[in-house]
Amino acid sequence: MTRTLSRERRRAAFLEKARQMFDHLEGWYDEHTEASFGEIEAESRKQRRELMGEAIGILVNGRDTGSQVEKLCCEKCGSEMSFEGYRRWEVHGLEGDTALERAYYVCPECEGETIFPLGSQTAATGGSLE
Repeated sequence: MTRTLSRERRRAAFLEKARQMFDHLEGWYDEHTEASFGEIEAESRKQRRELMGEAIGILVNGRDTGSQVEKLCCEKCGSEMSFEGYRRWEVHGLEGDTALERAYYVCPECEGETIFPLGSQTAATGGSLE
């Protein structure tokens, strides 16, 4: 995924995932024409959970991944931190699972000193997504 996306591009990415979910459910129902309402609901629930995980990933990763324009300095020695790329980690939530990404910096002078700059603040908790 591109690091930051406009609101419109995030919306388009989500709508594409929703379209894929609908197409999957249509195909599943074509193959299970005798399925009960409960069976259709169970398959839909599974697909919805996947869609919500993808939606959360698009929303969070499409906004701020912690990459800094200004140089970061090591809190231990004051040396300039070196950008090492993006790190992913799995997040398991009630509504879905997703992989989040954050910029990862390393101090070339201090062995083991790393930093993941904080991401966007959430309105609901007032805290970081980390």
